Amino acid sequence: MSATQVSKSNSLLSFLGGLGAILIFGLILFVAYLPNRPEPVNAQAGIDRQAKADEARAAGLEKLSSYKVINAEAGTVAIPIADAMELTVAAYTQAAQEADGAE
Repeated sequence: MSATQVSKSNSLLSFLGGLGAILIFGLILFVAYLPNRPEPVNAQAGIDRQAKADEARAAGLEKLSSYKVINAEAGTVAIPIADAMELTVAAYTQAAQEADGAE
């Protein structure tokens, strides 16, 4: 029996044939299916959820960045987070300076 040898040209043609088959399948898929895809069934639900999420996000940002009187009798006021952080750092810095000056 003689051993069958596969030439380089046969290997190349086999590879190109397989690659061509895959590309033809992709082309058929693109032409037949992708342009004619129906809109998802729950598209309106997704739009509604996004609108509710945007409203909730806006309400949260409004709460975090606005002044609001919590208890007028006690003088309690909610302030924006950025202002609260600055006041807290200033208070700690002042306390540290007073502690250094008292020593």
